Amino acid sequence: MKKFPPFLIALFAGIAQGFSLAPANQWLQLAALAVLFFIFAGLRTVKAGFLAGLFFGIGWFASSLAWLYVSVHDYGHQPAVFAAFVVFIFSCYLALYPAAVGALCAWSVKRGSSAGRMLLVIAPAAWGLTEWLRGVLFSGFPWSAVSYAHVDGALLAFAPICGAEGINFLAAFISGCAAFLLLERKNLKGIALASAGLLVVFSLAFALADIRWSEPYKTLSVRLVQGGIAQDEKFSPMGSLTSFERYVRLMNEKPAPENGLIVLPETIFPIPLQQLKPEIWKKFTHVTDGKAALMFGGFLRGEDGYRNTAVLVEHEKIVQSYTKKHLVPFGEYVPAGFRWFIDMLQIPMGDLLQGSADQKTFEIDGVSAAPLLCYEDLFASEIREWWQGGKAPNLLVNLSNLGWFGDTHALPQHLNISRMRAVEFARPVIRATNTGMTAYVTSKGEVAAELPAMKPGKLDVEVAAAQGEPTPFVKFGALPWLGAMVLLLISAILAQAQRAILIKKSNRTLINF
Repeated sequence: MKKFPPFLIALFAGIAQGFSLAPANQWLQLAALAVLFFIFAGLRTVKAGFLAGLFFGIGWFASSLAWLYVSVHDYGHQPAVFAAFVVFIFSCYLALYPAAVGALCAWSVKRGSSAGRMLLVIAPAAWGLTEWLRGVLFSGFPWSAVSYAHVDGALLAFAPICGAEGINFLAAFISGCAAFLLLERKNLKGIALASAGLLVVFSLAFALADIRWSEPYKTLSVRLVQGGIAQDEKFSPMGSLTSFERYVRLMNEKPAPENGLIVLPETIFPIPLQQLKPEIWKKFTHVTDGKAALMFGGFLRGEDGYRNTAVLVEHEKIVQSYTKKHLVPFGEYVPAGFRWFIDMLQIPMGDLLQGSADQKTFEIDGVSAAPLLCYEDLFASEIREWWQGGKAPNLLVNLSNLGWFGDTHALPQHLNISRMRAVEFARPVIRATNTGMTAYVTSKGEVAAELPAMKPGKLDVEVAAAQGEPTPFVKFGALPWLGAMVLLLISAILAQAQRAILIKKSNRTLINF
C-alpha cells in the first residue's frame, strides 16, 4: 500500500492550524504544528522541506483568511474565481515563511543534524523568527499567528514577559517536543529530554499565571455601540442617513448614560465629517451636552488629503483627535504599482494620510485612553509607543469596521487579537465595532461582556481602568527574545558545522591509517 503523500498531510495539518485560531484551540494548533515538524524530520532534501512548509502554509492561511474572499467578491464585486485566486495567491505569499523554515530544517537534517537539535532548537527558533519577519516586512501582516490560538491556554501567561512573538516560539518548541517524543518513542533518553522541555515550559506558565501585572485605577462607565450596518448599505446613497439614525437611537436608548464615555466604531460615516450639516452634527453629538464624552471614528479632510481618525467629542465639540498610524495596504493606502487594484475594487478612501508616532492619548474623566483603529491592534510594537514620554494609558480603545468581511471568522479572530494585547500590556481593551465583535476585555484577557455579531445593539459596561509599572514586554519589547532565537539558531548551526568538520577529519584519519 502506498504511503499517504507527506505534502498532502502537511496541507491538511495547515488547514487544522488555521481553524485553531477562532475559536481558540491550543491543542489543535500544537498538534498541527507537531505534524509538520515530524514531516520535516523525515525529509532529506531542501526542496522537499520547502514544499512541505509551503503546503502547510497554504492550508493554514487559506483556511484562516478565507474571509478575504468576501471583501473581494461580495463588496469588491469581482467574479468568484478571481476572488478565490486572490486568496490563494496571498496565501502562497504568506506560506513562503513556513516554507523557509522547512527548507532550513531539511537542510540541517541533510547536513547531519540530530533530530533533537532540529526539532528542539532549529525548527522552533526559525519558526519564531520567520513569524516576526512576517509581521514587519512590506508593512507587516502578523494576522493568523499561532499565538492567538493560545488566548485561552497556558501559554498566555507568558504574554506580559515575551509577547505574542515569544509565544510563537514557545508553541513551536512544544510542538517540536511532541514530534520528538513521537520520533524517539523507543529511546528513553529522547523521551526524557522532550518531557523535561515540556515540564519546564508548563511549570513556568503555571507560576506566571498568578502574577498581577497591573492594579485597578478607576472605574469608567462606558456604552459601546454596534451599528450592524452592512458594508454595501454603508456606502449606499442613503448610507449617511442610515448611520446617523441608527447611532443616534442606540446612543440615546434608555437608560442613556449621563457621564462616562460612549464609543462608536471606526468610520461610521462614509463621508468626511466636515461635510455633515451643522444641524446633523448638533443632533448627533447632543448626547455630550451632559457629562458623557463621545468617541468615534470618521474621515477628516485636510488640505493635503484625507485621514482615518478617531475623535473625542465633549459638549458637541471635537476636543482631541487621533490619526491612524498603521494603514492597511490596498484598503487605506496604495502600494506602488497597484493603483489599478484599488480602482478595480472601488475601495472608497483607498489612499489616506498616515498619522505620526507622537500623538497623545485621550483624557476622559481622569482616565487616559489610547485609541487604536481596527488593524492597529495587530502591531504590539507600535502600541508600546503610547508608553513613551512617561505617560502610560489606563485603557486601550479599539474602534473597528470589519463589515468588509461579513459574518466570518475574521470577527472572533480580531477579538482574540485584542485579548492578546490586553494581557501583553496589562490593560483592559474595549472594542466598538460596526458588525462585531463589540466587547469589553479585562486586563487578564477575559471577555467580560460582548454583543452578538452582525446585529445592532449597545453594551453598557463598567470598565476597570488599570495602572501600574509597565510589563517586561512593554519595557523591552520582543527584542530580547528575538535575540535569543537568533543565538539559538546560530549556535545550533555552528555546532552542526563543527560536528561535520570533526567527522570529516575522522574519516581522513581512518583513510590515512
